[in-house]
Amino acid sequence: MKRTILMAAIAVMGYTQTWADDYPYLMFQTTDGTTTAVTASELTITFSDGKLLATNADGSKTFTLTDLSKMFFSTTDDASGIEEVQDNGQQEAENSPVEVFTLAGISLGKYETMEQAKRTLSPGIYVLKSASRTLKIAVK
Repeated sequence: MKRTILMAAIAVMGYTQTWADDYPYLMFQTTDGTTTAVTASELTITFSDGKLLATNADGSKTFTLTDLSKMFFSTTDDASGIEEVQDNGQQEAENSPVEVFTLAGISLGKYETMEQAKRTLSPGIYVLKSASRTLKIAVK
């Protein structure tokens, strides 16, 4: 019985190591939304005096435990998850007819341009839908 449990534990550890290789970064997100990436290779994590110390070949990072909101593995060291921002549709939406909706999905009408809609609407947040694009805007 002990041998079976030992073999199962070894199999799980081997599987875990293979799976971890697919995610080379451990991300630490703090309560203020800041995310820091640490290379997971040869990573050692220790806890002392309410702090987490992550040490690897690149150096050390210290986090106060009460400031951490989550930790997760990632395939990239980019915390945003956005590879490239392109806004090639906003100009088109600004110059084409749009339909305006509240955040609850209630249609407020159709306007010739986004600018005309902005001038007409009360302050708030709205969803604008053109023929090729949907945008969320804030009117102040």
